[in-house]
Amino acid sequence: MNIPRKGAKRDPDALPSPRQLQRRAVDLLREARRIHKSKAKRVDPEAANAVAEKIATVDKLLPSRKNKIELDGPAMNRATMALDQALSAHFGKWRKSSLRELVEALGMAVLLAAVIRLFFVEAFSIPSSSMYPTLEIGDHLFISKIRYGVYAPLSTKRIIAWDEPSHGDVIVFEYQAPGQALDGEDFIKRVVAIEGDRIRLENDVLILNGKPVQTEVVAETTCELFTGKDYDDTVASTCPCVIQRETIGSASWTTQHITTPGCSPGTVEPSEVWPLEYRPVARYYGSRDTNPDWPDVVVPAGHVFVMGDNRDNSQDGRFWGFVPYDRIKGKAFVIWLARDWSRLLNGMY
Repeated sequence: MNIPRKGAKRDPDALPSPRQLQRRAVDLLREARRIHKSKAKRVDPEAANAVAEKIATVDKLLPSRKNKIELDGPAMNRATMALDQALSAHFGKWRKSSLRELVEALGMAVLLAAVIRLFFVEAFSIPSSSMYPTLEIGDHLFISKIRYGVYAPLSTKRIIAWDEPSHGDVIVFEYQAPGQALDGEDFIKRVVAIEGDRIRLENDVLILNGKPVQTEVVAETTCELFTGKDYDDTVASTCPCVIQRETIGSASWTTQHITTPGCSPGTVEPSEVWPLEYRPVARYYGSRDTNPDWPDVVVPAGHVFVMGDNRDNSQDGRFWGFVPYDRIKGKAFVIWLARDWSRLLNGMY
């Protein structure tokens, strides 16, 4: 067998490969049948019949599970060329040009992307350090918009609900602050309590339904604190801290805690958004060193309680209340772009 040398010119009279011939025949048949079915009455009957005969010839030569024949390359090549010429001669004005096919393909791609964006998956980027060490400033991740149900387009209103957030879920939601500039802004936090849970914070330990959340110190280290401005990773200070692993049921995740008093980001003003009956006591709005004690609250129906994994540098449910189900946009599930390549495709644990 003679093997063509690399770079040698291909014989212009050589037949395409059997696979190429079959693919070409299938595509041509699909186009010919579509045009013939809709436009046959608009051309001369003899021309329409001639095209129909050529369609039948190509179809007969095409191998299938039904006829179990081998592809006759020369015959198929002649038949497809004859059909192509007949289509151009009699139905040419209805055939798609290469430009039209390209435009339609691009249009379908845009439409598909829009449907995916509206109903299935949405991209989200991390502007702050409130979810350290799980998420870092500038991380890009995907959120599943069908994890908890089907949402109306461009809305957080669920049309169909089939699940609710669970302990440990990292969710993206619209901040609720009527009349304020931040109302409707996207936030990302972790669910630490669901409806009906009683939760409090005592000596930097989460107490869930009367029992401390299982906690394990992973590392004693130093942690960088940032300016707090969106997408600004300028380090404002460095503090001694511990990395801990918290576990609720089968869900487990890491959190970051400052261990030295006086080495905290500062203070947070009280929020008027939290309903009076659930608002934390005023002392929480002073120093935020090592997460001061925080009173019992019960998560009302249709809500979740969320916190950032960076416990000393996160404005979360401790300051502005519960997140209603109808504000949740979806569940974060994977990092698709990060400055540290080792963190790519990390899940939200």
